[in-house]
Amino acid sequence: MAIIINWLAVIVAGLVYFGVLFAWYFPFIFGNLWLKLVGKESEPKSKIIRDTIIMIPTSILTVLFIKIMLDLVGITDIAGALLLSFLLWIGFVATIGTNQTSFTDRNYKLFFIEYGVYLVCFLLAGLILAIWV
Repeated sequence: MAIIINWLAVIVAGLVYFGVLFAWYFPFIFGNLWLKLVGKESEPKSKIIRDTIIMIPTSILTVLFIKIMLDLVGITDIAGALLLSFLLWIGFVATIGTNQTSFTDRNYKLFFIEYGVYLVCFLLAGLILAIWV
């Protein structure tokens, strides 16, 4: 299979991925609950800025790899893209998240906050990439 990268689609999907990831932790979505579960009252503004700067290229890079996997497998339809995105999340994100949550004796509510966002992001990225063929 040939790998053909539509950079505009990857960047747009990456920015959507970033937007969901960023918004997920707004106080009125999961931010306040996350802070409570990790035992914090707030995050320093400098950390939020640093983390935001890091999340932009990593979001785009993650979407690029989802696109490469879609091309390698030869998937161009929405259902296939959603399925592959889900399987990539299960195979890499959920398994690592389960290990981390278990090994660090963290609350499984944290698992759903910290790793559930990536399920939403993977599925949205797969959907956008499949539509933008």
